[in-house]
This record gives sequence, structure tokens and C-alpha cells, in this order.
Amino acid sequence: MELTATRFGYAKVNPALRITGIGEGYHLLDTVLLRAPLYDAVTVSVSDGAVSNRVEYSDGSVYADDNVLKALRLLSDEGVKRSFSVKVTKNIPEGKGLGASSAAAAAAVRAVEDLTGRSFTDETWLRIGADAKFQASGMPAARAYGAGEKLTEWLPKRRIYVAFAATDIRSDTAKIFAAYDVLGGAGGDTGKFVRDLVPFNELEVAAIAVNPGITAARRALTGAGYEYVTMTGSGSGYIGLSFDPETHARRFAALKKLARGKRLEIYDFQGSAYDGQES
Repeated sequence: MELTATRFGYAKVNPALRITGIGEGYHLLDTVLLRAPLYDAVTVSVSDGAVSNRVEYSDGSVYADDNVLKALRLLSDEGVKRSFSVKVTKNIPEGKGLGASSAAAAAAVRAVEDLTGRSFTDETWLRIGADAKFQASGMPAARAYGAGEKLTEWLPKRRIYVAFAATDIRSDTAKIFAAYDVLGGAGGDTGKFVRDLVPFNELEVAAIAVNPGITAARRALTGAGYEYVTMTGSGSGYIGLSFDPETHARRFAALKKLARGKRLEIYDFQGSAYDGQES
């Protein structure tokens, strides 16, 4: 008998990202993550019989190192000896700092939990990817430590509205971190972002060194009037922050005009408008 479950894997953005060290084969982070209202729909079917997993993407994508298949293999290591078939309806663009591959993998794991009644360890989440546990958490905003597996839900002091812009360049996370290990970053303080909401990303210097063209997205956001702009994740996308809906709407309208004919991909994430408490 075949059982089926569907989960949504949401995109994320990082308004603050600091590298704090290197663990066993991965970099340690102190980062703030915000959920974005853009998601992949992931349907998992499970059946008895020999373990044979397969993944199908709505856009026909094939990945040499498929993160969903990796997640299913890790679940098998934890004792889930079942056969899974996964269908991913893609909406989140790859290589733009939105956590596309980890979003699909996180949703697949949650669907497997629904189907099997199992809960999986932090070690599994860590091995899937730095963003996966947050993307599976349902939290609208969180501060993450370690390799992203240690989460603390976060409530900003003010309401945050987010605009996203990216060129057609896809970032290669492994190359960006390798460049960071050579070049370092400009520094930053995640605690200061939590207090003052001034964004930063320690990987930006490395990302620009690898792909200088990504800065066209930064220029578009600043040209549209966004004062607080930073790269998200390992790039190639950038985000601009506003703190009231009218200002954000005006700036995003300007961003749309600037993006015309420039091969920029833009999203208005104001729908998330991360609830804050004035203090």
C-alpha cells in the first residue's frame, strides 16, 4: 500500500550572517534567518519493498548532488528502510541565497516524519544543510548557531519588510566558502543586527570576488532607495529592508522600474512583514 504526504519548503533570507569558525568539515555560523513567502511543494509517497528512492522536479531539473536524495539516504541511516518517491513543484530559484535545495529537503523530511511517525536528530538536519532545520521549523524568524542546527526563535523590535533582487548568476556555495577561507570577510556583529537591524553578510566579499556581476542587484536596491541592503546566504541574491509598508511599497515600485530590461529577478517579500514589537 502506498501512502502520501505533502509539505511546503519555504525560502529564507539572511539579513545577518557571521562566520564564527570551522567545525568538522563545515563552517560555524551566527546568523539571523527570515522565512520568505516563496515555497516549493513537496509530495512524498512511501511504499514497502526494496529501498529505492527517486525525486522528480516540475522544471525537469537534475542535480549531481541532489539534496533531497541525500536527505532520504540519511533517513535510511537512521533506520527508515522504506522506498520513497518525491515530487517537487519548484518555485524557489537556485543559487540565489534563498535556500532552495535545503527547503525541498526539509519539506521531504517533514513529509517522511508525517508518514512514519519518526522524528529525526539534529545530526541529520546538520548534514542536510545549514538552513534546513530552520526551514522545517515553521518559525517566521530565528537566530541560528553552529552549522544552523541550533535555533532560537527571534522577534524583531520593529516590523521588517523585505525586497529581493538577483542577477541571472547562480552562486556556488562551496566556491564561496572556499574563497572566504582565503579572503576572509568584512566582519559584522549579529548581536548588533538584533539590536539595531543594520544588516551585513561576512560572505559578501568572497561572493563578489567569485562573481563580480552580482553587485548589479545591490545597485538596483540602493538605486530604488533601500538604505539597508545586504547579500543573503552565499549569494547571488541581495535583500533590501524597510520598516514601514508605505516606504517599502514606494521603494519596490522604483525597483520594478530599475529591473526592467536588466535581467534582474525581483520578489516582494513584504507579505511576510516579520511582526515586531516597538521598544
